[in-house]
Amino acid sequence: MLNEQAILQVVTSEENAGDFPKVIQGFKELGVTKYQFLVQRGVYVFWDEEENMVEATLNGVPMPVSTEISAEKLRVAIKEAQAGRIDFEQFVTLAGLAGIGLWEADLAAMKVTYIDNAGNDLVIEPIPSI
Repeated sequence: MLNEQAILQVVTSEENAGDFPKVIQGFKELGVTKYQFLVQRGVYVFWDEEENMVEATLNGVPMPVSTEISAEKLRVAIKEAQAGRIDFEQFVTLAGLAGIGLWEADLAAMKVTYIDNAGNDLVIEPIPSI
């Protein structure tokens, strides 16, 4: 069963967005199989193998989502995050400006899919390993 407090400890271990692979490893150790981050609400939704679900705010901050969709703006934000030059809040802001309504991390497939508010997959990125 998923535990919100244990998930919070993993999320708050992230010093910058470049620590994402370490966070993913922590989630996997807790039994998380996938999660979504909902940009406008600033909340995470986590699932495990049995499809148990936990919704939590954790370090999430609600941000507006632009109606102008830009895969290029998103790719720049991802690159900045992977390099550790921006923190999570800055990444969420940039994702919203790029028109991203949510992203889904599939921990089995080790990929993140960034989805606009119309439900279209805009960018799919591999999750880097530690």
